[in-house]
Amino acid sequence: MKELEERDLRKLRELSNKCSANKKVQEYVRDVCFRIKELLIHYARDTKQDAKKVLEKYLGHTAAPASFSTGQIPAKYITKAIDAGNIRERITLIMNFCMSGCAVILWALEKNKYFTQASIDVLHKRLYNLTGISDIAKINKYMKRCERKGCILPCKFVSLASDGAVSASRLSAYPLNNALREPRVKKIDRYYVKVKDVYPKLSKYELEYIKVNCKYEIKNNNNKLQWISGLQYWEVNENNFYIKLMRHYKQMVVCGPSGNTDLNLSIFRLFDNFDINLAIFACISQMCNTPDHSPCEILLAALPYGLDELDDWAIDQDSFKYIYKKLKMYR
Repeated sequence: MKELEERDLRKLRELSNKCSANKKVQEYVRDVCFRIKELLIHYARDTKQDAKKVLEKYLGHTAAPASFSTGQIPAKYITKAIDAGNIRERITLIMNFCMSGCAVILWALEKNKYFTQASIDVLHKRLYNLTGISDIAKINKYMKRCERKGCILPCKFVSLASDGAVSASRLSAYPLNNALREPRVKKIDRYYVKVKDVYPKLSKYELEYIKVNCKYEIKNNNNKLQWISGLQYWEVNENNFYIKLMRHYKQMVVCGPSGNTDLNLSIFRLFDNFDINLAIFACISQMCNTPDHSPCEILLAALPYGLDELDDWAIDQDSFKYIYKKLKMYR
């Protein structure tokens, strides 16, 4: 893998900071969090569960793998973070829901409300293609039965799967054994995230989580966080189609097309406030700071969600210039 220079890391973080500081991006992410919270409250009432426990189950840090430590907070602060947290905390709550919310989404589909009709139709079609079953109630029973039997199904992601080939390609591309990325044999020390590079600054909730759950106390701005960035953890396969394509057009390569962008956008698009540009800015805010991805890798993953319909970005265009130009429209 070609190593990223310090100036490239600064370039990524500067763009991330611009997206994080944008008021419309902040408001958009907060609004999506409100909608997910209301969805979970309705789900708790309908299934006769305690709403607080449901919020903690689907939005709390235990909903995500332990390696997803960026922006996590103690579960008791979920509502406070939704109401007044920073953008990183809120996007992390959304990502936690991405990792755990399949059962809730299937429930909402069975109720035939809470989401836009367009997203309901897309999910119905996708579930039919996966299971061969057209009735959502039967699909719900089928999924629960499979989970009890321990069958290996993409249950957590069945309702969040990609509309296109980009997300699948992050794991394999043509030929199918040509992996996009593999874990590094040895993590590169200089790719750890330092406190001084985090934007927005760590909140008191994040600091408490780091101290209690990571058993790590921050003493100064040069301390390295326990966050494992994509750049630090993954090594890309230079022979992979997407990596070759990005290199050819001189796009910045961090980890290849972004699967987490795919997950986030699948959630953002469920609701009637979906804005493809604001959704992309939100992903850049989160994933270019650590960094986990480059803007090009996020844009590639956004194509199936409507970016292709805008017809104003292609792989041969500078992704940084494109995002900065778009940001000016959202002042």
